Amino acid sequence: MGAAMSLKNDRLEKIKELVFQKKVLSLQSLVGKSGYSERSTQRYLKELNYLTSYTHRGRFVTLSDIPTFNDFGIWSYQKIGFSKFGSSLDTIVAIVNQSECGFSREELESILKIGISKQIQILVQRESIHRVKLGGKYLYIPESAMKNKKKKLKIVGDLQSEEHFERSVQKTDLIALLKAVLIEKSIGIDIKSLKRIAQKYYLKIPLKKIEQLLLKYDLLEKKSTHVSKRTTDKIPTR
Repeated sequence: MGAAMSLKNDRLEKIKELVFQKKVLSLQSLVGKSGYSERSTQRYLKELNYLTSYTHRGRFVTLSDIPTFNDFGIWSYQKIGFSKFGSSLDTIVAIVNQSECGFSREELESILKIGISKQIQILVQRESIHRVKLGGKYLYIPESAMKNKKKKLKIVGDLQSEEHFERSVQKTDLIALLKAVLIEKSIGIDIKSLKRIAQKYYLKIPLKKIEQLLLKYDLLEKKSTHVSKRTTDKIPTR
């Protein structure tokens, strides 16, 4: 009995050392390095509290003492992702439910560093995740918001307001604002000055393009009128 226990402890220690040396390795690689069968290796890993990657179809393993998880419970090593919640499905649900206002699919993909279209379909079919449609996109919201009508309305209302203001901003507004800033700051609106500014801020705008912009939006005329008025005001009367 004592010899068998000692042998088991030695094998557990060997598995632990192999994983800590690499931090992350595939199950097949660990089987090859340890010399134990796949079934035995999996049993030892389970006793050592191991984690399976949510990326690469779960081919990679690590031990729970190794990862330093971020605020979302994610740890990535050489583009191999691990989650303290387990699979990508469980991780998506956990991240959404722990959030205040939810996430879009694109935001979740940015957090997990993988595409999640298939996972989202599965979760929606299982009714494991809740969503609301805003414009042409879905927002995946926490379960607490579904149970709290006031919270849900606040999330949806705030995002609809943001979407409205983003759509209402026009290119002409930007042009008008830039013209006002240039005039108020007394920056000379001429081709040479704008070329110098473009070079200073590493803007790759050709000289011909600058000239076309000035002519198209009538910037030269507006500035020259403004400057001439200031110059006239400064001429002393006799």
